[in-house]
Amino acid sequence: DNFEAFRHLGVGVEAGLHGIGIDVAMPVYKGLIVKAGYNFVPSGDIFSTQFSIDTKDLKEAQEQYDAVMHFQNKFGDEAVIDAGLQLGMSNIKVLLNWYPFQSSSFYLAGGIYCSTDKKPFISIHGNTTPNDWAALLELRDKMNDDSYEIALEVANQKYPVVEKDGCGYMQADFKMDPLKYYVGLGLGRGVPNKRVGLQFELGALFYTGAKFYLQDKEVPMADAAEQLGDAAKTAIGYMEKFPIYPQLALRLNFLAF
Repeated sequence: DNFEAFRHLGVGVEAGLHGIGIDVAMPVYKGLIVKAGYNFVPSGDIFSTQFSIDTKDLKEAQEQYDAVMHFQNKFGDEAVIDAGLQLGMSNIKVLLNWYPFQSSSFYLAGGIYCSTDKKPFISIHGNTTPNDWAALLELRDKMNDDSYEIALEVANQKYPVVEKDGCGYMQADFKMDPLKYYVGLGLGRGVPNKRVGLQFELGALFYTGAKFYLQDKEVPMADAAEQLGDAAKTAIGYMEKFPIYPQLALRLNFLAF
């Protein structure tokens, strides 16, 4: 009965690796259900950490020349960097669920996702402490050298550190084309037999047009992978070779009528 075309409507809420979302589902043929919905990841960092950079040499240099230059902001043995990761996953989606065996709740899924905003897919940002940033600025000013820049250099290109909330700030973004393709499989009915049903889904999102940016300037993927350290090299290499983002979701479906 719940597969009869246009006779019933299901409404679902979900939580998974694509964020949280809502969708509606309707049978259009025996064993075939069409779904439309919206997913998003709440704003803010989904992961944050701290790491340290050795600044003993800068500290020793300051101590050596302090009698002449009178530094007001002093380096310590280490400079602390606060880092965080954000995920931009706001998408509308249109999917088909096909139940090859109508007596079973097993189904195959396929369709498209399309981004609804211009946020990067992955954004990694880091900032210094106010003291470390002030010490860097003072050091630059006392060098009296207009060509000196506080910047990260990748493939002979400089990406200046900017000031944000009194700290030095950098951001790296991984972007992709808005349109993405999805395939998956699961258990559960999008239009439940009873008033409430549970659905579990495992799948993958395929994207194209991957690009890497530092401080809003595009960096060739090969250069970024080669010069930003082992962790970045591994991550960027994976994203180039396997343009896939996984999906694991649990969905609660309600029978509207």
